[in-house]
This record gives sequence, C-alpha cells and structure tokens, in this order.
Amino acid sequence: MRRTLALLGSMVAVVVLGGGLVGVRTAASMRGAQQVEPHEHGTVEDEHSEGDADGHDHGGDDAVEDNHGQPDPHAGHAHAEEEAESGHGDGADHGDHADHAEEWVVELSEQERAEFGVELATASVGTIANRIRLPGKVVLNGDLVAHVVPRAPGIVREVLKSVGDAVEAGDILAWLESAELGEAKVDYLVRWAEVGCCTIDFTRAQEVHDNTLRLVEVLKTAPSLEVLRDMNGIAMGDNRSALVSAYAEVAFAKAAYDRQKPLFEKKVVSEREYQAAEAAYKKAEALYAAAQDNVQFNVRRELAEAQRAQQVRKMELKGAERRLYVSGLTAEDIKGLELLAQRQTDEGQDAAVCTDPNCKGCAGHQGGQGSEDDGGPAPPTEEKLAWYPLRAPFDGVVIERHLTLGEKHGDDADAFTVADLRSVWVDISVFQKDLPQVKKGQAVWISTPDGMAAQGTVSFIAPIVDEATRTALARMVLPNPDLRWRPGLFVNAELSGDENEASVVIPKSAVQRMEGETVVFVDEGHGLEAVPVSLGRSDARHVEVLSGLSAGDRFVVAGAFELKAKIVTSGLGAHAGHGH
Repeated sequence: MRRTLALLGSMVAVVVLGGGLVGVRTAASMRGAQQVEPHEHGTVEDEHSEGDADGHDHGGDDAVEDNHGQPDPHAGHAHAEEEAESGHGDGADHGDHADHAEEWVVELSEQERAEFGVELATASVGTIANRIRLPGKVVLNGDLVAHVVPRAPGIVREVLKSVGDAVEAGDILAWLESAELGEAKVDYLVRWAEVGCCTIDFTRAQEVHDNTLRLVEVLKTAPSLEVLRDMNGIAMGDNRSALVSAYAEVAFAKAAYDRQKPLFEKKVVSEREYQAAEAAYKKAEALYAAAQDNVQFNVRRELAEAQRAQQVRKMELKGAERRLYVSGLTAEDIKGLELLAQRQTDEGQDAAVCTDPNCKGCAGHQGGQGSEDDGGPAPPTEEKLAWYPLRAPFDGVVIERHLTLGEKHGDDADAFTVADLRSVWVDISVFQKDLPQVKKGQAVWISTPDGMAAQGTVSFIAPIVDEATRTALARMVLPNPDLRWRPGLFVNAELSGDENEASVVIPKSAVQRMEGETVVFVDEGHGLEAVPVSLGRSDARHVEVLSGLSAGDRFVVAGAFELKAKIVTSGLGAHAGHGH
C-alpha cells in the first residue's frame, strides 16, 4: 500500500539518541517531496490542496517559501514526485522510491555514530560457502561411558546409587556378597599371617646364624672360660656344643703336646709318647676345623632356606593380594584386611614369642600401624568379610541400574552404566550426494528448534555407508559443561561446503527487517538510509546481495539494529504516514 506523498513529505521527527538530537525523516521527503510548513497553530496543510484555507497560493512550481521566508531546497523536485505518484513521468527510479516509501533516513553526527557504535564498511565481491544441511542426533560420548560389571558373582546386599545420581570416581554404587571373594580374603589373611614380622622360623634362623658366626670369631681369639660363659643363653642351637667341644679338644691336646715337647727335648719322655701327643693335637685341630666348617655351612644353609621360605610366602601373599585387586578391591580395602589380620594375630599371639624389635603388631609396642585411632581405614567385620563394593570408575552420572536388593547377580552382566555427560557426541547423517564435500576438521554448526546452538568440527567420518539409510556417519565432539545437550536430542547440522564467488557479500549483522522488508542502512551522504535489498545464498556469517546494494557502496556493518530500534521507538514506525 503506497503512502500519499503529501503526508510522507510533511512528516519530520526528532529523536533523542543518547542525549543528542537525531533527525529521522522518511526517504520520500529526502528525495524531493514538496513540504508544507505548519502554521502558527501547528496544523499541517494537505499537499493536494491548491492553497491555504483563505485561498492563498504557496508558489506552484517555483521554490516554496518556508515560514521564515527561505526557499525550500526540496521544492524543485515536487513535480517529479507528483508524476511518480500519479503514474506519470519516465524515471523508473522514481517509481521504486514511491513503492518503498516505508524506508527511512537517519541523520547522525560523527560523535553520535561513535556513541551508538555505528561502523561503516564498503560492499565488495566475496565468496559464499554452500551450506550443507543435515540431520543429527546428540549421543553419549562412547569414550566416557562405563559399564560397571561385578568382578565376582554374588548376592546384592546394598544398593546406594540410582539412575540420575551424580557420582565421583571411587564412590560405592552397591555392595555384593560373594563366597568366592570371601575365600580369597581368607586366603589373603592366612598368607599375611605367615609373612608377618613375627614369623618364628625366619627370626630364629637369623639369630642362630648371627650368633654362631660370632662364636666362631670369638673362638679364634683363644678366649677364656669367663668369656665363653658370657655367651651362654644366646640362641645357637646345637652349634654351640659342637664348636665348644671341638675347641676344648684342641685346647686339651695342645696343652698335652706343650708338656711333652720340652720333656722329649730333655730325653725325659720317649719319642713315642711325644709323637702320640703331637698326633692327638693335630687330630683335635683337624676336628675343630671340620666342626667350624660344618657349623658355618649349616647355619648359612638354614638361613637361606628360611629366606627362601619367606620369599615363597611373600609371593603367595602377593598372589592373594592380586586376586583381591582383580575381584575389584582397592588398596584401601586391602589395608583394612591387613588391620583385621593384625588384630587377630595380636589376640592369639604371646608377645614373648616375637623378638623382632621392628614388629609394630606385637603387644607392648607403642602405636599400632594403621589403627583406627589414627584415621586409617577401619577393618571389615567378620560378618561382612565376603562383601565387596562396586565403585564408580570416574566422575559422571548413573544412567542405568540393573540391580535389585537380594538378587543374585552374575559377573557377566552390567550392574550400572555411568556416563560423563560433560562431553557428548553429535552423530550426523551424511547423504551420499554430500559425502565429497564433508571433510575431517570441517566446521559444523548445530541447532535445535528451541534455539540452542553450538559450533564444532568434524572429528570422525565413518569409512562405510549404512546399507539401510544410504548415509555415512560424521561425528562432532561437543563440550557440554552445563549439561544442556542431552543425549537423544535431534539437531540440525550445517556444514560449509564448496565456496562460490558472489558480486556483493556483506555480513549478516548488517541486514535488518523493517515493515516486512529486508533492508540495509546505506550511507547516502545526507544520512543513513534503509534501502530494501534482495538476498541470495548465505553461510554462517555472510549473505549474498542480489539487488539494492552495489559493490563500492558504503553501508552500516555494525549498529544496524540500534538504528532500527531508534526508528521504531521514535514513533515513526510501521504505521507512520498512513493517515491513521
């Protein structure tokens, strides 16, 4: 619907923008429609009347005087506008201006443009990337989904988490009781007791070894009987008697030999008696040396056997511990078992049996290691010895639960499914015709009908095409810190395809909608004019202009929305000039 030129030409509005006076006029008035100035009482004359109410004429085709006696600069264009309105005249542009009388011109000073963030750019040739629009779906990130399966079959005794619960790594999801695990724990307790610091066989073998070698060294110094008596009561087993007896024989034979030798030299005793004493002495020395060698060999062998036995027990303990780890127990759980084994050892063991000063589990030693009083893990009760926990493998949310209290659950079925939803996948179905244009690393824009939007890149393209849908899978990894993107949502995905050259390309931010038309604010010298444009292809940030804007034109690239808002709020909006 066209506006009458008389009314459009008469409207002049002043809008207060940021404290400055900004002139807003219709485009028609700026193109030369004849203005009729208001009378002293503020009434506006109709341009179609030939004169005032009292019959005075305002000048016809000549310059129109305003109230101050100055010629109107637009009066010279009055006939051209009248001809365009009545359908006469030969200027095609005049007809276009009449059809788009809804356009506006906003006059801003340089200071006001800076205040309102108005920036200009020059329209130029550019490229537009083809937009490939494809369907997609938000799904779980397969790298962040865990199916928690029991390590051993058992009876469900407690269920602590349900679907929707947030969990942290290590949180207990449920407790199961397993006879198999109970046997593994008992075996571990037995092995731990055997390897404990109070192992009698190994401790005694070590003591016998050390004391026997000490006695051997003492005997080399020809000790007195008092020195030998001081070593009584030291653990050496049969080695003491063997060594001391052999040593005594040597001492007795040497004393006899020492008596016979000077007597033989003085011819007091016969040579035969002297040789008998000498032979007895040498025999005693040989027997003593043999006894020393035999005793030292035996104590070293016994200690080595004790060490090997201890190593075997430690290996068996390590195997029992590894079996518990495989069954799902943690280091803290096993520490609790150690406390239970230590407590049982303390209750059934006489403190006098252990002579190891480093044994912290013996009665009388101050401060038990890992006791409950020092904040360590509490040992399990004997009633719950066969219980074991199912734990969350990482931070996430429980999305599935398949446990019921009291049921028997096997080790071949999922008990829980935990997913970290802070990252999701977007699976995009790529049609066969679009496959050549989809590349790994390509930018992707996704959106939902309710306005959610995000951007990412293609991280994976399936090497095969689905036989049923004839589409290939393209995947985008999408960060989801606020959990807005729920798995199962359908999305629209857009990818940038091949680029094509366009004669005029401008940013989408420069395009506005006014009174049902698509416009761009163009710098016409006298102001910023909202010019209707026809648009073509577009990509994520730019759009092609088919008509209304030419390469080289200066247009508003930033602040266009603010200009539109000021026009609307000025009161000269969609219905201004319609004569209502």
